[in-house]
Amino acid sequence: MTPAQVAALGLVQGVAEVVPVSSSAQLVLVPWLLGWEPPPDRTTFAAGLHAGSCLGLAWTLRHDLLALDRRTCALVAAASVPAAAAGFVAADVVEQRLGRPSQLAALLAGAGVLLWWADARGEHRAQGSADPPVTRVGARQAALAGLAQVAALVPGVSRSGASLTALRLAGVERETAQRFTLLLSLPVTAGAAALTLARTPRAALGPALRLLAPGALTAALAGAGSVTLLRGRGAGSVAAAALYRLGIAVVVARRPSRGGEL
Repeated sequence: MTPAQVAALGLVQGVAEVVPVSSSAQLVLVPWLLGWEPPPDRTTFAAGLHAGSCLGLAWTLRHDLLALDRRTCALVAAASVPAAAAGFVAADVVEQRLGRPSQLAALLAGAGVLLWWADARGEHRAQGSADPPVTRVGARQAALAGLAQVAALVPGVSRSGASLTALRLAGVERETAQRFTLLLSLPVTAGAAALTLARTPRAALGPALRLLAPGALTAALAGAGSVTLLRGRGAGSVAAAALYRLGIAVVVARRPSRGGEL
């Protein structure tokens, strides 16, 4: 894989970390559709790009993070536990069994339809409160979002998509759901990336990091830019993301299988 291809996948990762289209699925499908040689260690490669996008998100959201009250910090921390525990136990097994393009296409489509339905079903109304949006999430709603992120262990589901689906079904308004989802994505994604990189053998880590450098940089920039654009345009519908998921699923389904299918 060339440095330009790595940088391009970093851009994809950074955007997909914010937009609910499943960054893990995109990192498999984009090289597969374009005929690129896959990275030698897909898990480590994805972890490095996730780390880059997390840095971009954390930098962009730094003022929001510093302004969080103790209650919201506790909710985010507690909601991160289910996904962290599931990832520690089952991440490798899920990655091995559910990573083929045909499987990813089905999961992208199914989870996309569910997200679209949940967002349309939720009432888009003001909460009548002067409190910052993220403080309006209750303990039950945060717990549901945390449990939903366990499903996002499966490539194609999307962490942000699973959290948004759960929060919208639980009656959380769109802006509040989107902001809480961004906060929740940081500890889960950063923890998963750190665990994967820590498990990588030292002999393989150095070459992997040199390969990842351009991608981590573009992932950080794309993640930061995506958050800035999302906040600037306000709480928008997830219809575009859902349509993209359905569209890419159709493209994958119509493409003839190849011997190198993952």
